Amino acid sequence: MPKSSVRGLADLFWVLVRYYSVAAVVAAVYLGLYALLLAIGVHYYVAIVITQAITIIWAFPVYRRFVFRSRGALGADFLRFITVWGGGMVAGFLLTPLLVEVFGVDPFWAQLATMVLVSVLSFVFHRLFTFSKKSEPSKSEVAP
Repeated sequence: MPKSSVRGLADLFWVLVRYYSVAAVVAAVYLGLYALLLAIGVHYYVAIVITQAITIIWAFPVYRRFVFRSRGALGADFLRFITVWGGGMVAGFLLTPLLVEVFGVDPFWAQLATMVLVSVLSFVFHRLFTFSKKSEPSKSEVAP
């Protein structure tokens, strides 16, 4: 295997380690807030909206800086992040009620199951779209 392939696999491995380390913290905070809202009687659907809005505020800079180490334009990165995050949010809005209403799964566990699926897809889309190296300015575009 060429050295560049080994290096590429090693880089991918460490991005995955960083991604799932941060994702675990994001998920813990998200689920803690979600559980709190459920416990005080907020409907599970409303709790998803509130929790999503609060979580995205701090998730973006953490994923951008520590996971993907993006040097792309902040505004453009944020718009792409919102697009991918929004796709995950829509998945949550569709899958969680499906699991709760059709299959009788507890809302907390339904949301957790949805998050596991969405996390895999989110990693792929964040890596290839949100924080892709193509979205960063090339050395020729950066002023000397």
